[in-house]
Amino acid sequence: MSTEIETIIDELLNTEQNIFGVAIISKSGSLITQTQNWDISSDLDKVNALLKAKLELGQRGIPNISLQGIKYMIVENTEERKIGTNITGKGHIIIAPIPIGGTGALICYINPQAGPRDALFTIQSFALKLANFV
Repeated sequence: MSTEIETIIDELLNTEQNIFGVAIISKSGSLITQTQNWDISSDLDKVNALLKAKLELGQRGIPNISLQGIKYMIVENTEERKIGTNITGKGHIIIAPIPIGGTGALICYINPQAGPRDALFTIQSFALKLANFV
């Protein structure tokens, strides 16, 4: 992993206190890096399926995803973002495709006490910074 990616992750975690875990997936679907406290390596196939699914107008797409054994209901699924929330209060995930609509992604686990949208803009802006590295 490049020091640029490490620096971007450190900046992201310092900027947004409600992000508790981070993972980055390359355009080829492999795991580039993840924070030590969050291991999604065994769930990569599910994340890649969600990223590769192109929705036609009116389609809902994949209704939920499980990461580390926690099931998240997909509450928003657009080319710019995929937002999942655990209905039993175990947190949220935001998947920001890199580039927008692409198959690489910045994936963040969000504090259960916060709303996922609180961190959305920050995550999307950091995903843009990663576009040159994934």
